[in-house]
Amino acid sequence: MRRSLGLLLLLVTTVGTGWAAEIEPARLVAEKTAAEWNAAFERGQLDAIVSLYEDNAMLLQPNGVVAHGGSEIRAFWQKLIGQGEYAMDIISVRAAQNGTVVAAVRFSDVKTLENGNHQRLHYRYDGVVYSVLRQQSDGRWKAEVQRWDGEPPSQRG
Repeated sequence: MRRSLGLLLLLVTTVGTGWAAEIEPARLVAEKTAAEWNAAFERGQLDAIVSLYEDNAMLLQPNGVVAHGGSEIRAFWQKLIGQGEYAMDIISVRAAQNGTVVAAVRFSDVKTLENGNHQRLHYRYDGVVYSVLRQQSDGRWKAEVQRWDGEPPSQRG
């Protein structure tokens, strides 16, 4: 666990000039991955959300609790998904060694106006979600480690 958290912190805080050449492909990976997350949120399908994590993934929740693997990650999302509609908006992306990409996203509540035009508004929570994405053997990218900085919408007072 310490190794994975250390890896995440190292990847998030390290800025290397060697990454500059890889920013564009990493950005495309992050955009595709964010689109998969947003499609899963739009459908409200818990299984689709959990499938975006590796089987042995780790999720560091805003309250410091660490969720390991599918069942614990499922429990985290089960509490959150019933609270509304959500979207992830990319803030920054970094390519890293060993086939990983680190993406920082804002996690937003999505609200629909009731004035007939169904315009979508994004309300962001006060924090950032960092994900270390690793390419799988089938070519898909999944979250290996995810760290939530801040308080998620369902826990606001």
